[in-house]
Amino acid sequence: MKLTGLVTGDLHGDSLEKLTIRYLRRGRKWETVEALFNPAEISRTRSVRWEQPSGAVAGAGSIMRQQDFIGLEPETLTVALFFDTYESRSEADNRVVGALRSLRDTASPFATGSSSDVTKRTKEVVALAEIDVETHRPPVCWLSWGAYGQIFTGVLTQLDQRFTLFLPDGTPVRATLTCTFAEYMTTARARAGELHSADVVKSRVLRRGDTLQAIAAEEYGDPALWREIARANRVTNPLALRPGTALTIPRLAG
Repeated sequence: MKLTGLVTGDLHGDSLEKLTIRYLRRGRKWETVEALFNPAEISRTRSVRWEQPSGAVAGAGSIMRQQDFIGLEPETLTVALFFDTYESRSEADNRVVGALRSLRDTASPFATGSSSDVTKRTKEVVALAEIDVETHRPPVCWLSWGAYGQIFTGVLTQLDQRFTLFLPDGTPVRATLTCTFAEYMTTARARAGELHSADVVKSRVLRRGDTLQAIAAEEYGDPALWREIARANRVTNPLALRPGTALTIPRLAG
């Protein structure tokens, strides 16, 4: 899947939707990472595992008939996020042109001007690869972009940081972060078969700071399914829920 972009700000008076990454910090508080420049390309990969039985008969047709299906590997999504804090670009056209030119910039990696440390922005992405002190694992991420809505749900499995422009004092002001996410395997789709079993129905006690969206994200891998929990518990006002309330977490319909 390819989506053209790499622009920011207003263009011809229209506000450009930004690619955003949302995740739950400590399993409760929503945090948002917004791309400074939209990516020029997003790639998705899915691997299907087949096993060749021993003693298979030679010949392309016969081999294909005897291969055994093993399973699907988690889908992966790779996106390169570009960050540039060199100079202050107050006009929208300057921001757009500057962003596009920066990709072709082969001049000295050192520059002068009014700039800020780009790591103040990139550290928001780096946090996606850090272990949450409460869940004891890095967070699950929801990637969305404008009209495309939620384009992927997964965990960050690889992060490559490349800094390409520096101030004379060594401060980095330009960077590209290549992020690879693996499909979160407890999404409704991945758990479709399991969700039909009776033991999937659960109960839990509402903790301070919990929301139905956060619970749906943890249980189903999709915060948008919070209405399923509200319906099962006859909740008409989610904001009125209090810590200590016992909730039934229903299985999803097939």
